[in-house]
Amino acid sequence: MDHQDMNIEFVSPPPPESVEELTKKFFSFSQSGLPHLPPESDDKVFMVSARSETGELLGGILANCYWNGLEIDTLWVSSNQRSNGLGSQLMYRAEDFGAKNGAVVSFLKTMEAKGFYEKLGYEVYGVLEDRPIGTMLYHMKKRLNEDP
Repeated sequence: MDHQDMNIEFVSPPPPESVEELTKKFFSFSQSGLPHLPPESDDKVFMVSARSETGELLGGILANCYWNGLEIDTLWVSSNQRSNGLGSQLMYRAEDFGAKNGAVVSFLKTMEAKGFYEKLGYEVYGVLEDRPIGTMLYHMKKRLNEDP
């Protein structure tokens, strides 16, 4: 099919059925090269959080364990709880869950907490400049198992 014989459209935001259709086609393509790749429905999205006695959120991690990896999506610790080890404690709990569920590597993106993650054993594997403008977005990883 020639590019002139097709309709290219921009949709924002895309309807859920279009997202599902594209995702299924991409997964089918991925499976052609990796036939044992688990489907997205096997993803283990989870949260590790700390709350005060009154129920106030003091810190938390939103993460996903899939394809033998642990993706740390969001880590937040309240300003009055920083530097007391809460962030590390939350990370260790997330990494433990990931390892127990088949993850051999943990990965994340950060602008401001590169030093924190380095103390936990993470290393930079990529840097994206100007996202947002004037910043550096660090892509970091850590092996969760002994064997590379």
